[in-house]
Amino acid sequence: MSVSITYGDIKNGDIKAFEALFQEFYPSMCIVAMKIITDQSAAEDIVQEAFIKLWEKRSAYNDIPSLKTFLYVAVKNLCFNYIRDKKITVDYTSPEVENQEAVFKDLVIEEEAYRIIDDAVNALPPQSARIVKMYLDGKQNKEIAEILGISVNSVKTLKYNALDSLKTLLKDYFYVLLLFLAEK
Repeated sequence: MSVSITYGDIKNGDIKAFEALFQEFYPSMCIVAMKIITDQSAAEDIVQEAFIKLWEKRSAYNDIPSLKTFLYVAVKNLCFNYIRDKKITVDYTSPEVENQEAVFKDLVIEEEAYRIIDDAVNALPPQSARIVKMYLDGKQNKEIAEILGISVNSVKTLKYNALDSLKTLLKDYFYVLLLFLAEK
């Protein structure tokens, strides 16, 4: 489900490991940056800058225990620098600003939960993944059956089996997902 890349891979100049890291985390980090600065182009630039800084300064750090955490913090700091540099008007008395760290952590947790679920759904067989995605979009069994040209019973069986597989795939994330879903 998740790419197993260590800082040692990056530090040693393994471009394939760096590309895999970028492919896995770039979309999620763009979403988090977008929620902070609400400018898609600037958010994408900020995330790219975080990855570029990691690559360019890879020999400057002895060790980075969690590349994901390092990158999320870099994105957060770059977003806040962007806001400061653009002198974007911010109501400093608002609860959101007073709790910026908490808001940022919530954004990261939310995006990571979505990424984990999406990775698990994409690991299912293609037909099952389509059914689960339609189910998560709010479609009923009958509607899914019509779209896919299969029987309602087939949809029910595939959905049941897919949800059972997801329980197994997501078992290590149960408590995180439970907390995430409880907040929604």
